[in-house]
Amino acid sequence: MKVSVFPSTVTASIDQNFSIDINIANVFNLYAWEFRLSWNPSLLDLDNIVQGSFLEGGGSTYFSYKQNATVGYLVADCTLLGMVPGVSGNGTLATITFHVENQGECTLDLYDVLLLDSFERLIPCDALDGYGYFTYQHDIAVTNVNATPLTVFPGDIVNINVTVQNQGAFSEMFNVTTYADLEVIGSQSISLYNGSSTIIPFAWNTTNFEKGDYIISASASIVPNEVDTVDNTKTADNLVTILFNGHDVAVIGFGRLKTIVGQGYCMNITVTVKNYGIFEETFDTTIYINATLIQTQNVTLTSGTRYTLNFLWNTTNFDKANYTISAYAWPVPDETDTDNNLLVDGTVVVGIACDITGPIEGVPDGVCNMRDIGYFCEAFVNQELNCDVTGPVWGMPDGTVNMRDIGEACNNF
Repeated sequence: MKVSVFPSTVTASIDQNFSIDINIANVFNLYAWEFRLSWNPSLLDLDNIVQGSFLEGGGSTYFSYKQNATVGYLVADCTLLGMVPGVSGNGTLATITFHVENQGECTLDLYDVLLLDSFERLIPCDALDGYGYFTYQHDIAVTNVNATPLTVFPGDIVNINVTVQNQGAFSEMFNVTTYADLEVIGSQSISLYNGSSTIIPFAWNTTNFEKGDYIISASASIVPNEVDTVDNTKTADNLVTILFNGHDVAVIGFGRLKTIVGQGYCMNITVTVKNYGIFEETFDTTIYINATLIQTQNVTLTSGTRYTLNFLWNTTNFDKANYTISAYAWPVPDETDTDNNLLVDGTVVVGIACDITGPIEGVPDGVCNMRDIGYFCEAFVNQELNCDVTGPVWGMPDGTVNMRDIGEACNNF
């Protein structure tokens, strides 16, 4: 029967975390355990230790540990509670997480392992150590992506500057690739000394790209032994818009905070429209609930600009049912491409006031009950805005869940 450090060999970089498990194999009737583990404190700092799932399979447990960070030592123990049989088989006693402070190597020394069965008898075992190798890290990062100009015609050139930095301790060779949405713009190979950075220029020829808004991003290839790869990719702060050489307005987005609204209550809906043409345009935008016209607003936009319109839907005269929201930007004179003038959003449920939950969480069941009141109380903490049913004017959402909303749920109960 063995208790061991897993994995037996660990390789990690400075300023990174790694975890090891203390595993047990081929045990019979284990009721309680204790072990000690030591390490080189100049290399490692204990970050966390949590109980494994093995002993919990037998019932309720009590788990504790003590550590001495200066010496590099911990003692951990765990026992089942009550008159229950022990656990048999294989599993994890504990998981320990360390932070690497410096370069070097050391033993992860597992010793003084004590195992007891449900009759308080000792269970003999072998303890197997682990070993760690800790080195300076390899780390490449894309720190900035800048594109200019932000509004162009098809065929224009967009200049993209990508800043990359070698944040590791070794000289590195790697590739940097830029993208417009998922389309590759270009790729370059570069070499950087440790601690240095550089700006890489790219030129995006937009000739074969359609009108629209494009996300510009850059990605640095992962170098061997690189651990922190999240910062290898970065997106530019602003979209690049390719205009249409003519008249073209569009609905490009919805914004709403609710999927459920009580009959007789109000719901805020925002619609974002954009002018993709080269002329200043004045046009109407209409919002529909199914086929019912709710409201129309007029807006004037210069070339390449967008605007967000705010609409309020009063559900008083609507039956309890599921509804689809859509918005339509009315075509301007000489507009030829109207496919993007209509945008359909998702479904909204109109139901019993303050009926937010049901047999399946989040699905109304036709009654406001204690389950809903409990949900409103939770929403007061996590700001689930389906529960924002009141506001400065009764029945008009104000963008926050407060005690007024909880009181309304109680009234509807």
